[in-house]
Amino acid sequence: MTMMETQDYLKLVERAYQNRGGIEFQREKLRTTSAIRIRRRMVEDIVNGAVLPPVVVGVVLQEIDFDSVSKKSSVQLVSLVQSQNADRISIIDGMQRTTALREALALDPQVGTRQMRVEFWISESTNSLIYRMLVLNTGQVPWNLRSQVEVVFRSLILEVEGKVAGLEVLQRADGRRRSKGGQFQADELIELFLVFGARKEKIDIRERLADEFTKLDFMEAASDKDFSKHFCMVLGALVRIDIAFDRYKKARGSADKAVRVRFENGKDLFASQPACVGLITAMALAVFGRPGVTRSTADQNRRMQKLTEGVASLEKHLKVLSVEKLGKFLGFQTLNEAITRGKSGLSVGDMEREFFLKSFQVLIEEDFALVEMTPCWRAY
Repeated sequence: MTMMETQDYLKLVERAYQNRGGIEFQREKLRTTSAIRIRRRMVEDIVNGAVLPPVVVGVVLQEIDFDSVSKKSSVQLVSLVQSQNADRISIIDGMQRTTALREALALDPQVGTRQMRVEFWISESTNSLIYRMLVLNTGQVPWNLRSQVEVVFRSLILEVEGKVAGLEVLQRADGRRRSKGGQFQADELIELFLVFGARKEKIDIRERLADEFTKLDFMEAASDKDFSKHFCMVLGALVRIDIAFDRYKKARGSADKAVRVRFENGKDLFASQPACVGLITAMALAVFGRPGVTRSTADQNRRMQKLTEGVASLEKHLKVLSVEKLGKFLGFQTLNEAITRGKSGLSVGDMEREFFLKSFQVLIEEDFALVEMTPCWRAY
């Protein structure tokens, strides 16, 4: 924890605001009459000299910077944080206080020179910040799990982009659509991160955490120092399989234009978010076990190594196949027929997540050594 002038703090987080669209984008501004009165009173108190509880700022440093943190003074530490990419800086606790500080500064410029307390949470991996943020919100009226992860998700994107070969992250704001294997929307990666930690294919990321067990499962996973490494390895496996499947392009003129099919070309499979969720969840279960099961680090690493070797073997097998044989391997005709039947009583999204989870569990159980994917598509 250190002391900073209010204006210096606001300049520090302003860089993060410019990339995120401001505090309100991260957390909806409270609009009730009572909330407006409370916020107005907080601004008045700040102008009158009130001392607020410290805000908490999360920073993800590169390894070379992280190793030198303990040797730095408070002034040097603040300077180091100010030099970081804005995407590596997150406000973990203190959104509404920061809003009030900005409004108070607009009313009275003298607020800017007053000292305030800032607590820095510094880590070399994103999952450490997520774990601490979840712990901080335990016992309070929390954000939903997705909102909490989104706060530090930009740091996670930087991390996975640097570690996952072949991954291209698309931002919806850029207006770009997936055109080849290995491309994924940034906000869809949030869900993959969450299902990997929770080990569930169905997780209501919009609701508040009524199911505290889901939060506990995620906290347990995020507390593991190898969690982000394992996620990057599993995401890398998804990317490699996606790119390998993308080589299959159905010949022009061979499709029946009167019949609209969902899965036609290789890249179509993982253009489906339920398919991505199914594979990531199946791999998480293979490595960590079902929710509530605890496996040793050595056992997790052994299982992860087996998965990695299986994916490499599958890649090698697919590379030697002709485009025609690759199409036969994918078995999209069976997939299209099987997924349209589905189970009654479930929403389409939930049914498809369960469908693909069972499908990819078969692939993993068979050590990725199937002659074709048809047994996977018939597992549901």
